[in-house]
Amino acid sequence: MRPGRRLAAWTTFLLLGACSSSGDSGSPGTTDAGADATDAAMPDAMMPPKDAGSTMDASRDAGGDSGKADATSPCMPLRHFTFTSTAVVPLGCDANAPATILDVPVPATGRALGRATFSVQHTGANSVTHFWNVQVHVGSAKDPYGLGDDVCPGTTSARENLGFGVLSAQAGSASVVGYSGAAPCTPGTLQVLAGATLEIWVEDPAPACAGGDLAFASYYDAEGFTTEYDWTTSFTQLPGVTASLATTGASETMRVLGVVEGSPHLDPNTTCGSEVSTIDLETALDGQPMEYVREVVPASQGMGHRVLFTSGDTNELRAVTPGMHAASLLVASDFVVSGQPVTTGGCCGDGEVALLRMR
Repeated sequence: MRPGRRLAAWTTFLLLGACSSSGDSGSPGTTDAGADATDAAMPDAMMPPKDAGSTMDASRDAGGDSGKADATSPCMPLRHFTFTSTAVVPLGCDANAPATILDVPVPATGRALGRATFSVQHTGANSVTHFWNVQVHVGSAKDPYGLGDDVCPGTTSARENLGFGVLSAQAGSASVVGYSGAAPCTPGTLQVLAGATLEIWVEDPAPACAGGDLAFASYYDAEGFTTEYDWTTSFTQLPGVTASLATTGASETMRVLGVVEGSPHLDPNTTCGSEVSTIDLETALDGQPMEYVREVVPASQGMGHRVLFTSGDTNELRAVTPGMHAASLLVASDFVVSGQPVTTGGCCGDGEVALLRMR
């Protein structure tokens, strides 16, 4: 192997039941981290109150006046905002009442991408491994799918998730919400530490500019909520997860962001602190590797879950020449359990890639 929409409540219940497994105290089990990808896609009236514990930093990624177009396009470049939480947020056990980690107004309108970066800590209040599920909502959320994995007692998991939507005068905020689960689940066992960030990139709202600087692709969007993709021991491209944009400047820079949940139907790692089996993510731009990520799957006694993601300018940015460019997501597993594949989709989480034109 190389190293290197808002859905009706009945849909949520169908997904919850699709991945039930008894005795899986170390993974989502009947409330799977990937299965609940749509749990936070609920009416606004059901959402928790806005979070007051946050700060904001605003910038434009290409310098200059963020209110003006540049020589390469009549559209304004992407606007970039960063919000940071200032308080610890305990996670409850009710998927229908997730805790608010961040909920902030965004001072811009247009198609927008959100990236949440956060650390989930198991307080050690008990010896039961708990899972977390975090969703990112941006404006009128089009892709608010939750991802999650397991956290062993006394450990901390630093993770990310993406969300895509449209910011408008009627829907001008973005939020990060989450919950936990286990068998049994104890509220407050998991907590999201202060310092969680929500980055927002916003495209020029002019209709003619839509899709010129920001592209997003999701496995759930491409394949629906019932089709699982089985990983292999060599890298394969996640079907339907390709985001494309065109550039016109003599020298422009693209940013590729990727995230995926890989879920072995039977976790080969069964003891916390002794995990060895890993899964891999690779992002690619125009068929050439961008970032490679390998991590162990957290231990559980049944189904396993691990969220892999990209991070950092060094790994996400690349200079390109004029033309059409495509970003994709590749996945691989370093182990095989007969009849128990590592999967994405269906009950068990999404895979997403975003391509941003950083001019």
